[in-house]
Amino acid sequence: MTAIQDIITKCKAGDRLAQQQLFKATGPKMMAFCRRYCKTDEDAHDALQEGFIKVFNSLEKYRGDSALETWMGRIFINTAIDQYKKTANYNGMFDTLPDQIETADDVYEDNNFPCKAIDVLKVMDTMPEGYRVIFNLYCMEGFTHRQISETLNISEGTSKSQYARAKKFIYEALVKNKTIGG
Repeated sequence: MTAIQDIITKCKAGDRLAQQQLFKATGPKMMAFCRRYCKTDEDAHDALQEGFIKVFNSLEKYRGDSALETWMGRIFINTAIDQYKKTANYNGMFDTLPDQIETADDVYEDNNFPCKAIDVLKVMDTMPEGYRVIFNLYCMEGFTHRQISETLNISEGTSKSQYARAKKFIYEALVKNKTIGG
């Protein structure tokens, strides 16, 4: 039995020390998921805490079909999205869009940004919330626009438009404004 399997078994039995070990082993990565969707560190910490409560309460459902962090990641992404919905000015965030829908290809056809991931993350912290959430869900988590529309209760066209605008925002911040590596 691997160390992580031993920790999972003990967590399922309610062992607090094992829960603490799981938190220490996975907490930073789960916090990164939360921070991508929550606007403030405080909101991200709230989502992290809520996510671990959900993990510990549903660990019996973990079958081991995927890596534990993959299974947990889904829980934390959904928890962070729920936190985002609670704290953001969510109602009306996407309402100011024009009727004409842009596609990602209309905005920027070369998807090879000449920059580092840290550069993109810095820019993402300055993005409008709608852009950031859609970009994270589509690009980072692999959601389809249909899944995004169902998760956020928006139209697919709005999801596509926000994604296109997010790419344009990142491109302009990194390439046109030459903030790469800055």
